[in-house]
Amino acid sequence: MTNSSLVSIIIPTFNRAKYVGEALESIIAQTYTNWECIVVDDGSTDDTAEIMSTFCVNDPRIIFYKRPNDYPKGVNGARNFGLHKSKGVYIAFCDDDDFWLFDKLEKQIPIFQAHPEVGLVTGNIEFVNADGVRRGRVIKQTGNHGYVFEDLLFKNRLSMITPVLRREVFEKVGLFNTDFKISEDWEYWRRVAYYYPFYALPDVLACVRKHDANTSLIVSDTPYEQYFRYRELTKALLVWGEGRFTKADRQLIAEVEAKRYKHLIRNHCPGIGNKLQLFKRIIRNEVNAGCYFVYLLLRF
Repeated sequence: MTNSSLVSIIIPTFNRAKYVGEALESIIAQTYTNWECIVVDDGSTDDTAEIMSTFCVNDPRIIFYKRPNDYPKGVNGARNFGLHKSKGVYIAFCDDDDFWLFDKLEKQIPIFQAHPEVGLVTGNIEFVNADGVRRGRVIKQTGNHGYVFEDLLFKNRLSMITPVLRREVFEKVGLFNTDFKISEDWEYWRRVAYYYPFYALPDVLACVRKHDANTSLIVSDTPYEQYFRYRELTKALLVWGEGRFTKADRQLIAEVEAKRYKHLIRNHCPGIGNKLQLFKRIIRNEVNAGCYFVYLLLRF
């Protein structure tokens, strides 16, 4: 194997000394061996540096950096720095508390060679408990196959740790948006899907650990917060799409946004009182946003 098949694996980490070793061990165990692993510390205060020192000495393919001050804080800033340091023609990501199955890359990389039009190859995930024990709860991502831009407008259908992408994808659609701390991966997958078809393998490729410090468990999920996060994602997409999107693209984005809000109202705002409360909060935060919210619901 040569540099033409090198995979750069980027792991952002922050105070996960308890778990990061298991993530690295799953990468070392890969049957596909032509990789480099770039771990970027986002300001840890635990024993992460000591643990990383041991791994780097034992395997020169593992490289450890501390995020420079001129890169924004947060997971996307760390990912972008890792991308800057990477050399691979393929890019993959693993979170510091999750891990891969041993044959993940072996299954994914040949897809790129067989399908040169594909920009991203993904697969299924399985949840594990805090101790890393597999529980048999598999989240299938086989729907992420082909051109899935419209599907991703409505809902995030990919995990962060499963996809592998061609480097050219980042050159075409840009880096991660550091304004996002939540749904930061969804924001990126939408951009990728605008240009590239995806390929979804039917296999479980990685495991997501469920524990008390998961971001998903500490994020507010009120109807307003759901609305606000989705509106911010759409605004960012439209900014990125200036000079790219056609009139038909913008129409599609508006239609799916209206569909998303109707779904939110129907499933999370039972009764007239809750619906009015949501609208009042939207318009109280920004009158124009409230007017646009009503426009979308009436227009589509």
